[in-house]
Amino acid sequence: MQSLQEKYETDRIVWDECAETYERQIVGGHPDITAFENFEEDLLDKLLRHVAENQSKPIKLMDIGCGSGRLHLRYGAKTKNGKTLQNNDQLKSYIQQHSNLNYEPSLALNLKEVWGIDFSHKMLNIAKDKLKSADLLNSSKPKLTFDQGSAFELKPESESLFPISICLVNSIGVMQGKAGAEQLFISMKKAVEKAKGIAIISNYQKEYIESYALGQYESTLDVSGQPVWLSPDTFSSEEYRLIPQNYKLAHSKDQKLKVAVYDKDGKYVTQELVLKRDKAKVEETKKTGEIKTYTDYESNWYGYDTMDKWINKHWGYKTYHIKTKEIDSLRAEAAQLSVYDPSGILKSFFERLGVA
Repeated sequence: MQSLQEKYETDRIVWDECAETYERQIVGGHPDITAFENFEEDLLDKLLRHVAENQSKPIKLMDIGCGSGRLHLRYGAKTKNGKTLQNNDQLKSYIQQHSNLNYEPSLALNLKEVWGIDFSHKMLNIAKDKLKSADLLNSSKPKLTFDQGSAFELKPESESLFPISICLVNSIGVMQGKAGAEQLFISMKKAVEKAKGIAIISNYQKEYIESYALGQYESTLDVSGQPVWLSPDTFSSEEYRLIPQNYKLAHSKDQKLKVAVYDKDGKYVTQELVLKRDKAKVEETKKTGEIKTYTDYESNWYGYDTMDKWINKHWGYKTYHIKTKEIDSLRAEAAQLSVYDPSGILKSFFERLGVA
């Protein structure tokens, strides 16, 4: 069995290799995933405003597993007012293309830095290119910064700041299995505890593998490889690239997937191959929560009880564990939030949402 460090190195290579495809097919692709990301962003907008209005320290937003920098782009744009935009045609154009980037005066005043860490240098390069294309790479307020490194080695943040450490869209599920997931809980608490900040983990529930995960991973198998529950495995090696012909949405009952097959040089092998679900392997996936493919890619969907156990074990008191369907059943049916809030600043926030 691989050690945590060995698994870290394996996964880092995998994510470097799939970075560009992931950006195209998932970040800008699958409707259910983008809907959930939009939910996360809307919730984070409200949470940041609440924190800005209820304490006086400058805010540092820490994006753990930041990938291609969607939050850097979002808050870099949302903190620039009309006067700033007059002399920035690139950013103005970017904001016009994204209708959810309205100026946020409280964040412009209180958000000091958006910092991200990721182990994939290729994902970080994509993030920096995106900031550059929006003329945000050298933003000074807020500072938009990145580090390549491990989410398991976060350092305590200064008490002069209010740190908000977040790990979104199931990033915990690709952080080196259960040992990595528990280490993430420990590391995120360590980062914010001294400054009495906030830690938030957002991830999918194992209970929704059949209704959400199967279709998502089938629809994006050109990113992570052919799932082991699909057969035949004739073209499942790295010598071939399988392209799904359509997306499967949540609760799809379709047991088949049509794919086009290319060789490693980009030449057609066959235009239409039909893959079918193997019932026994589907049941095994639902039981374990482990998403396995014929490549080195792995992901985990952790059950509500498992996350609850880790919250109690590693974070203890002043925490929340929320089924996100209670906040937004359309966009966030399948997920959960784990929240560490030692100062209690979020009590009234979650009470207003009806989940405290």
